[in-house]
Amino acid sequence: MAVTLVIEGDEAEYLANTVDLSLHGLCLQSEASLAQGQPVGLLLGTAPNCFIKARIAWVGRADSSQAGHAGLEFLDLLPGPEC
Repeated sequence: MAVTLVIEGDEAEYLANTVDLSLHGLCLQSEASLAQGQPVGLLLGTAPNCFIKARIAWVGRADSSQAGHAGLEFLDLLPGPEC
C-alpha cells in the first residue's frame, strides 16, 4: 500500500510503500532520510481523518538488505474503513 510520509518540522512529503502492517505499526520503504525516535505522520488517503501519528522505531542500515526501510510505531489508533 502506498502512503504519504510527513516528517515533523519538514515542509516536504515523501511517498513510501508499506512492506508490512500490524495493529501497532508498519514497516515501510522510502527515500526519506529517517532517524530512530523521529516523530512522523502517515497520510493513508486524501481525507484528514486518515492521518496517523507515529514515531520511527528503527531504520535499516545503509549497507544491509534493509537499506531504505524503517519500522514505525503508531501513536494513534488506525482510522476506520472510510480511508
